[in-house]
This record gives sequence, C-alpha cells and structure tokens, in this order.
Amino acid sequence: MAERFVVVIVTAVDVYQSGLLRGMRRRLAEAGIGLVAHLDDPQIPGLPESLRCILLHNTPAGVITTNCLSEVEELAMFRLLDSLGIPAVHIAQDLPGASCVRGDNVMGMTLLMEHLLDGVGVRRPLFVRGLSHQPDHLERERVFRRELARRGIPFDEDLVIVGESDRDTTYRETARLLRRHRDLDAVVTTDDWCALGAMRALTDVGLRVPEQAVVTGFDNYPLASLTWPGLTTVDQNLERQGATAAELLLARMDGAPPAGTVLVPCRLVARGSTLATSPEDPEAVSRAVTMARTGHANLTVNRGVLELSRELIHCRDLDQVSRTLASRVAGLGLTRCFLVAYEHSSATITADGVRHRHARLVLDHGAGGENPTDADLFLSCQILPARQRAESFNGFLVYLPLTVLDRQLGYLLFEPDLGPVPVSETLRMDLSRTLDTVFSTQEMRRHAATLEELVVQRTRDLEQANGELQRMALLDGLTRIANRSAFQAHLREHWSERTDADDPLALLMIDIDLFKSFNDRYGHLAGDEALRRVAALLDLSTHGAEDLACRYGGEEFAVVLPGTGLSGAQAVAARFCRSLDEAAIPHEESSVAPVVTVSIGIAVSASRDDGDPVDLVQAADTALYQAKSLGRNRIALHR
Repeated sequence: MAERFVVVIVTAVDVYQSGLLRGMRRRLAEAGIGLVAHLDDPQIPGLPESLRCILLHNTPAGVITTNCLSEVEELAMFRLLDSLGIPAVHIAQDLPGASCVRGDNVMGMTLLMEHLLDGVGVRRPLFVRGLSHQPDHLERERVFRRELARRGIPFDEDLVIVGESDRDTTYRETARLLRRHRDLDAVVTTDDWCALGAMRALTDVGLRVPEQAVVTGFDNYPLASLTWPGLTTVDQNLERQGATAAELLLARMDGAPPAGTVLVPCRLVARGSTLATSPEDPEAVSRAVTMARTGHANLTVNRGVLELSRELIHCRDLDQVSRTLASRVAGLGLTRCFLVAYEHSSATITADGVRHRHARLVLDHGAGGENPTDADLFLSCQILPARQRAESFNGFLVYLPLTVLDRQLGYLLFEPDLGPVPVSETLRMDLSRTLDTVFSTQEMRRHAATLEELVVQRTRDLEQANGELQRMALLDGLTRIANRSAFQAHLREHWSERTDADDPLALLMIDIDLFKSFNDRYGHLAGDEALRRVAALLDLSTHGAEDLACRYGGEEFAVVLPGTGLSGAQAVAARFCRSLDEAAIPHEESSVAPVVTVSIGIAVSASRDDGDPVDLVQAADTALYQAKSLGRNRIALHR
C-alpha cells in the first residue's frame, strides 16, 4: 500500500474535474502520494456511505473538495471533515480559516465584460445565472453588475434567468424569455454549459450569433471550441488550480496553517460568438486541428462506449460482465480497472454509522493486463482484497459507486486518461443497470429454485397445504384475524349445531367510536395500525376454544361465542374494554374520550328454534346502535 494517499471529492469526472485532476495528479505524484477521486452520484441526496467509509476507515492523509450540486451536501461534507480532523483544501469555495483555491473570477469576468461593453458595444444583455449557491458563479454575477454600473448602463432585472449549469434548462428558460423580450443584444452566462443552451435557443428563434446577439460562457471547456460559431469564454486554468490545491494540501499535511484563499489567474478566450471571423483568421488552422482531434477522440471513445453498452445488455452473470468490461478497458482509455460487486445474500455490518457489505472482486485489470481474482469475500471498507489493496491507493484511481435507485450494487475503481471525452457517467449507468439485471436474475433463479422446493414439499402434503390456503382465505388481510366470510361460516355452523334450549349462542357487534375522525387526524396508515391493535386485543379477550373474533368490515368487528350466555358475553366485552383502555391509543379528535373507545352491542339466542342467524346479527346490531345513541363508549344488550 502507498504510505499516504489523498481523497478528492467530485460529482463527476467531466471536463471541469478532469482539468483539476490532471493538475493534482501531477503534483501529488511528484511527492509520491496516491490520489483517489470519489464520485458522488448527484441523483442520490446526501453524502454516500462509500465516501464516509473511505474517510473513516482508510485514514487518508488529506482531502481536496470540489463544489457539490447542493449547498446542503456541501455543509454536511465540511462538518464531516471538521469532525475527523483531516487536513483539507477546498476548490471553488471561500471558507474562513481554511485553505481554498479559486480561479480569479474578478479578473476573468472583468476581461470578459470589457470585451463585451467596450469592444463589442453590448448595451442590453440577458444574464444567465448558473449555480445559485456556488461562490464562483455569484462572484461572476457581481462583476457583471459592477461593470455595467461603472459605465452607467442600466440593467433590466427581467433579463435574469437561472440555468443551473445545465444546457437543457438554460435552453428552456431562454426560449421562454425570448417570447417576451427580443430587444437584447447579448447573453452573458456564468459557465459554458449555460452558454451553449442559450446559443441554441437564440438560433432556434431566428436570432443570428454574433450578428444580432453575442453569447459568452465561462470555463473554456473543450466543447466551447467545437461549436459554430466558437464560444467566447474565460479559461480559468483548471490544471493550475488543481496543482495549487495539491501544493496547499501538502503544506497542510506538513503542519502549515491554513493559507486562506489563493486566486489563480484567468484569461479571456475570444471566439466567433462575439467576433466576426474572416478567412485570414490566424488561429483558424489551430482551432480546426483542435476540433479534429477532439472530434476523433469523441468518435473513438463513443464507439467503445457503444460497443460496451451493446455487449453488457447480453450479460447474465458476473463472469460475463467481467470478460466484457476487460475487453473494452483499452478502448475506453482506462489504464487500470477493478470491478467490485456486493454480495447481497450476506448480512451487512454496521460500524460508525456506515454499513459495510461483503464484497467480491469481479475484475482485476492492472497496468499489465487482466489478473486472476479470488472467490473469497472481503468487507467493502477494505476497498480491495489484501492482494490488490496496494493498487487502490497507488497512483491515481477514481472510485465510482454503482447504484440503481437506493440499491447499492458495488463500485468501480479505474484510472482514466483524463482526456477530452469523459466516460465515468456512461460507466456508472451501464454497469449499474447491468449489475442490477444480473442480481435480479440471480434472485429470480434463487426464487424459482425455492418455489420448486416448495412445490415438492406441498405435493408431499397436499391436504395440509390446502388446509393452510383455506385458513388464509378466511383471514382479514389487514388485521390477520378472521374475516367476514369466516364469521358467516362460523355463525351458520354453530347455529345449526345447537341441540337444545340450554345451548345458547352469543354475538358481540363492536364499532370503533368516531374512527373517521381518527383517520382524518392521524392519517390512514395510523388508522390501519389502530385497527390491527384493536383486533389483536379483541382476539386475546376470547378464551373459549370455539370463540371467534372477526373483522366484520371497516372499523366494525364481531365476536361469535358458541355455548355462551348473556353473562359470559358481558364478561368478554368487559375484558376487551379493559384491555383497550389500558392500551390507551390516543384519539385527540374523539368527543368521547382522549383515547380510542368502542361501542358494543350484545345479543344472545337461547334456543335453536329462534329463527335464522341473520336475526341474531340484526339483534346485536340494534344493540350496537343503542350503545352509540346513548353516547358511545359503552355496552348495550338486546332484550
């Protein structure tokens, strides 16, 4: 294992993060320190268990953070790092008493605004705010407003939209605004993604860029040079920011105090979205070469991604997944690759608030090619088994959690080339879906095998199985006591079995008082739980072998008491009322009592010639109505 390693927390390995990682990797490698980039899934709220596990159980020498998509997540991450006492440096943040690195947004945005206002002559710009909580974006907006004010140019607040650093969001919001306002001459954004979305919206409504409206971005992502016209933007020197963050962290690891905020210079990159181009443009050939190389890289990697996706569709077990991924490692620009799958059939171990799963190394593809893997399980907090563990913190690796919804499937450790075409999100989606399919298939096979065993067992004892099915058919699905069908069958059976006048049959009809108000106050889930508790107490109150407590319907229950006279029926009712009173289920909306109460009607048939069992039900129901009419929470007898 490397003596020391650093964790960098990112939301992706996209063009922004790739530039930062290249700078970090180079500087940390010079110091002999490994780098692990942990990717957080932006679709899953909160800090991932895998990140907490790495920080708590693998003792990194330091941490570098980049901005999260959520301010809440950023605060949670900062609190965790503070509690662990791990030296940290923060990129694109400005935290008091900490070491922070930022691009010089004031410098970059000032150059951009001077170009627009003094060079191009912009006077009525639309402003697109990227991430509303992100300090870099907020500072860029402040400079935008300051430069307009310095020149006495009024700004219409109706010309502000929020793009959330997303092309599609910016496109929709810009298109919506253009339906109301067409009298603008520029779109100024806080990042390139927003700029690309805005440019598409302008052209879709027939506005020419740059002749009728100019567009600017910020970040100088590779795609900015691949659009037509090329996007004017600001290069914030991401590699230098990453290297600076690594240098500050090395100093913190050696005991130096926090350095405060260090600004890295930015530069303006003016392209066709604000400039009219000409055939004599001296940089045209250079841009064309860059576009061709980037386009070729896109085609190569996209082909590898497509082939991997196509082959993963047909994988039905982990061995097939391993072989497929191994065959595409080089085509995806990966140097090393380790695939780890969780063993869902084994229990998890919880320590320090983190769940450690049993895991299996599915693929070990090191720098020299594919290596054999062991079948033994290991705890996920170890990252890799002992034999491969030195690899996990040696050099540079990306830790990519694989999830579908809230199902943790495993993770991928890989070393990308950090070129212009990111593959991490594609790997996340394809491998997550494939592992989910594999595990689901395995579970279905295990379930099918279990069903086969169950069929064999039930074939051996068919009568017992049928009896169980019949019993289940007579149970109420919610309360798990007898249902109305069972009540009717039981009542008819014991009505017909009476032999003489000394063989009474008692019936209790029970209704929960003001139960609709209970549901309205506490909700139907709480109402269901109350019904289950009432049913359980009622069932416990019957002691006779032939006594049967039933759910009659809704909040109404019934008790059939064969061979029981009036006094016995009253005793059962009183016993049930006492147990319900002791349970004290709160019912604040009741006008009868602050707890759940019931009304009970009792009827007894003392002779087998008393008519039909329906008459007994009607008599008990009449008594129940009388109990409710007298104020509820009482027992009434049918005379």
